[in-house]
Amino acid sequence: MNVLFRILLLCSLILTLPVDGLTEIYKYRDANGRLTFVDDESKVPAQFRDDMSSISEANDSLIVYEKLQEGKEPPTKDIIKQQKTDSSAAKKKLRAHQTPVKISRNRVMVPVEVAMGNRTVKLSLLLDTGATTTVFHRESIAELDLPSGKRYKARVAGGGTVKSVKIKFRHITIGPFKEEKAYAMVINLKGQNLPFDGMLGMDFLKRHPYQVDFQNEVINWEPLD
Repeated sequence: MNVLFRILLLCSLILTLPVDGLTEIYKYRDANGRLTFVDDESKVPAQFRDDMSSISEANDSLIVYEKLQEGKEPPTKDIIKQQKTDSSAAKKKLRAHQTPVKISRNRVMVPVEVAMGNRTVKLSLLLDTGATTTVFHRESIAELDLPSGKRYKARVAGGGTVKSVKIKFRHITIGPFKEEKAYAMVINLKGQNLPFDGMLGMDFLKRHPYQVDFQNEVINWEPLD
């Protein structure tokens, strides 16, 4: 019976026998540093008895863990340092791709920055997967000097239509994504008194996979790289 088989057999007995019925098993490391198990203290060479210990006094899970780890090289300082660096970089990247949002009655309002010329405005857009394109309410961006654009008729909830204009903005920034020379539709809903400034539509959302964390009120965007 080779040494490995005896070790496996002893581990099996330790895990299956009741605690009260355990025979004292002694372990020590020999001159080559190998962990050795014997069932009688007298079998331990005299020079190793000061360092021997009884397995029955140890926690079973600790014994198994020690056996699994035997023969494995501990990680070096450089490896540990690199692991910490990688973990820190991953956390930083995750935070950079999180956007705080306001959630009310299952409505997710996303902060957006819109620029035209030298002016910018900050908006709160309703995340709307039913909207084909991103839409701004004209009164919400009234301080921007808007150029003329191509006119369309946009269909709204309920089946009605409203006049809309397709405008190219200097940039539209949503979370970590800044889109230069980006287009959006502008509609006039004066007097509607809505709790948001427009809708963030699928023209943006389909390019930027995301998950909404409703509990913490953040959007987790999937990094592009």
